[in-house]
Amino acid sequence: MTNFCALQRALPLALMLTTGAVLAQDLTAQAGGLWVSGVQQHSFAVGLNYLHPVGDYLALSLGYLNEGHPHNHHRDGISGQLWLRTPRHANSVSWAVGVGQYYFFDTSRPHADSSAPYINDHGWAPIYSVQAQWQHHDRWYTQLQVNRVVPQGAKDPSTSLMVGFGYRFDSVRGDKLHLDGPSTDDTLTLLTGQSIVNSFESERSRAYSLEYRRAVGRYVDWTVNYLHEGTTAATHRNGVATQLWLIRSLTTNLELGMGVGPYLAFEVHDVPGTRSHKAGLASLATRYHFSKRLVGTLTLNRVVTDYHRDADLLMLGLGYSY
Repeated sequence: MTNFCALQRALPLALMLTTGAVLAQDLTAQAGGLWVSGVQQHSFAVGLNYLHPVGDYLALSLGYLNEGHPHNHHRDGISGQLWLRTPRHANSVSWAVGVGQYYFFDTSRPHADSSAPYINDHGWAPIYSVQAQWQHHDRWYTQLQVNRVVPQGAKDPSTSLMVGFGYRFDSVRGDKLHLDGPSTDDTLTLLTGQSIVNSFESERSRAYSLEYRRAVGRYVDWTVNYLHEGTTAATHRNGVATQLWLIRSLTTNLELGMGVGPYLAFEVHDVPGTRSHKAGLASLATRYHFSKRLVGTLTLNRVVTDYHRDADLLMLGLGYSY
């Protein structure tokens, strides 16, 4: 499937984040404004970034950027960037420039001759960033960042200016410290939450998932999920997905992860004559180990389709490790 194959291009950068002995891991939440230069429009922008230093002057990052709601466009996506930066010291300003690739999901109005109410476009675009950061005396910092996204073809470039607040996790080395061995994290998790269709109406429904997760390494998990996305006027899907995950421990109890994989969906009644369809699933997850056996999970899943029925699944669950 074309969209799933495109998402696989992000894996080499993600796997690079598992290497190196540097302890510091930065997690930043950002918010601000967006300027779409081609159509002279303004909107909001929000972001979430994970950064892994590589020495004093280089860093790698994975990030999520939501480019707001300009007229006839709802665009967001996942980015991977390489950063060149100055050293950071307490109570001082540091500077950084970043360049990378941004895989976007764009819900847009179709051309006038189309009968479809909306379309879901996907594609790659270069992303360029400039950043100033004030490091406080503890692990907290304040950040100002400018991003420039330059898609090819008919898509309009955008510029976002955001203020961020972040925290540096530097007390653990990043692997699964809570495990006695890589194969001991077998977890069965029941999740529930909201399914949100990526349309201009954002139709919602109750969603459920049953997940089996196995640690296949101290930085890599493998999952198999049964997903029930509920029923809306636009979609009615359930199916089975499997994903590989990059997992980083922020503390001895808290994990952050990103996963991608194929999704075989059934009962696709919005595609005439079709009972099943292949799609892709890209996910972000936070897991908290309350104890050796009890694990809480918060996940954001993006269902990536090639027939304009993308959806977000925001789910919360509780699992048992054995």
